[in-house]
Amino acid sequence: MTPCSPFPRFASFLALIASAVILSLPSAAGAEGEWIRLFDGKSLDGWRAADRPRTWKVEDKCLVAQAPRSHLFYVGPVAGHDFRNFELEVEARTEPATDSGVFIHTRYGESGSPQQGYGVQIGNSPAAAPNPCESIRTGGLRGVRNIYKACVADGEWFRVRVRVAGNRISVWVNGLPTVDYLEPAEPARTRRHAGRVLSHGTIALQGHAPGGRVAYRSVRIRLLPADADPMAIPRASDAGYGVELSPLDRFAAAGIPVIDYHVHLRGGMTVEKAIDRQAVTGINLGVLKNIGAGWPIETDEQLREFIESARRKPVFVGLQVNDRDWHRKHSPELIGQLDFILADTMIMPMPDDQSPPVKLWLTDGYTIDDPEAWMERYIRHNLRVLAEPITILANPTYLPPPVDKLYDRLWTDERMRQVIQAAVDNRVALEINAQSGLPHDRFIRMAKALGARFTFGANNSDDKPIAFTRCFEAIDRYGLTKDKMYVPDGK
Repeated sequence: MTPCSPFPRFASFLALIASAVILSLPSAAGAEGEWIRLFDGKSLDGWRAADRPRTWKVEDKCLVAQAPRSHLFYVGPVAGHDFRNFELEVEARTEPATDSGVFIHTRYGESGSPQQGYGVQIGNSPAAAPNPCESIRTGGLRGVRNIYKACVADGEWFRVRVRVAGNRISVWVNGLPTVDYLEPAEPARTRRHAGRVLSHGTIALQGHAPGGRVAYRSVRIRLLPADADPMAIPRASDAGYGVELSPLDRFAAAGIPVIDYHVHLRGGMTVEKAIDRQAVTGINLGVLKNIGAGWPIETDEQLREFIESARRKPVFVGLQVNDRDWHRKHSPELIGQLDFILADTMIMPMPDDQSPPVKLWLTDGYTIDDPEAWMERYIRHNLRVLAEPITILANPTYLPPPVDKLYDRLWTDERMRQVIQAAVDNRVALEINAQSGLPHDRFIRMAKALGARFTFGANNSDDKPIAFTRCFEAIDRYGLTKDKMYVPDGK
């Protein structure tokens, strides 16, 4: 027989205390489906800093990082700090110039950035010094699926959730999807980024930019089973874009922004659909409405409602302007809240400059008797449009049906040069349209040589996908680099 304890009540009390302590500690195994705190709000217990550990400290119950660059790796007991399928949630707050991030499926390294796994960007404003991530904003999968429009602001708390199940990585910022990436069997990776693949590993936080400061007040994880279904959460379709989306991995790694600024909210297309489409394709989007007499937006109140409908969303917001006096008719304060202004030259006074404007694609309202004389007037019209405070010229070198077969004759090198130089002088980017075939090869090559910047655009009429093949191919054909692509500062 086991002898009785001389202090049975005391022994029971100790057992109770021990049980309570065990229950209060993070589970070493980590029960599936339960949220487990990785940061206790008091100390760096369970975390190990590489490179300059003084960058990290606990301040006001938050993990805080301020320059110099350092990475903080989770080395605690939960799942042996080796995670495969999981949901991770952090609450963060950035200051201007912050360049931070959350790494997943990574491994501890004594110096440099983690080379294994993926990094989710945390940063909402330009960095203090040029760096590869200066245009990438919170919620992007760094170098794979970049996000260029911040949907949260410096100085406020926001929540980032990352879900990994099988070959699928999903990211949400304040509940809005920013990335929904399916890793292909053979991901397109450079030798330098060969480790950007799913496997398993720990979590790391980054403190990077010399001028920024980031705070994390919560870091928690929920383990998912080894056989977690990647499609347990419904996914929007990524079909219909003309090619596989794998080139986007390569473009993102090179920092080349692929952004469609010509997404009309019409024919069933909504901001919510645009956000879902952006997440699954990796093509960043700019949504817009037409403004002008007889168009969806005619008043400042309608403009305000449109801006509010897309505020704090991870898509750019703009207008397509149709009246030539648009900038004198609407509130400068409201116009200043937009990310971009897009215009084209397809509405023009006919038959002369004193006549009412007509829609050139509707040919029953005008005639062109002398193509050369009309073209001279059309060039002046192009230059007037480019002198307006716009940021993008859509469908450059457009010609209406009565003369479109005369493209090579009417669009001489000198006329192209006039339009391109006006765009460069006025800092207007030139759209490469996904479906119209405009502008032609000769114009694009000349524009690049003259220092123009470019954008991409689909110009949808409904919510159906439009093949983006031409835009993908243009990047390689014309050697378009990130400095040749226009990206708004964001607001």
